[in-house]
Amino acid sequence: MANINVVLNDNLCTTCQLDGHSGSIRTAYNIPREDMNPGELLTAALGACMLTMIGFLAARRGENVAGTTAQVTPTFDEKHSRITAFTVTFTFPAHLTQIQKDFYANAAQSCPVHNSLKEDITYNVVVK
Repeated sequence: MANINVVLNDNLCTTCQLDGHSGSIRTAYNIPREDMNPGELLTAALGACMLTMIGFLAARRGENVAGTTAQVTPTFDEKHSRITAFTVTFTFPAHLTQIQKDFYANAAQSCPVHNSLKEDITYNVVVK
């Protein structure tokens, strides 16, 4: 995976860009805002990663899961300083059986973002 460069802009906004790519993602903290804040971006990353895992597995199995959605809702602690839980609601295409839906919902929980959101995360901080 390439580096992601993040720049702090005015008004507590950031611009995030993948090395060697022209596209970028912006975050914003102050209201009114059009962009997601960092916590919302983390929540979106979880949903996107879970859906990507579902799509990857479906392709390997020769099944069509296009149109699957995930609604991801974070729950914060009392201080609103940490996400303590996520509620993920998958909506699968009607042609899938309940067994298939359960398989994919379970498999989605093995995505890299989900696996990274655990209490035993080690942070290596480099200051230049």
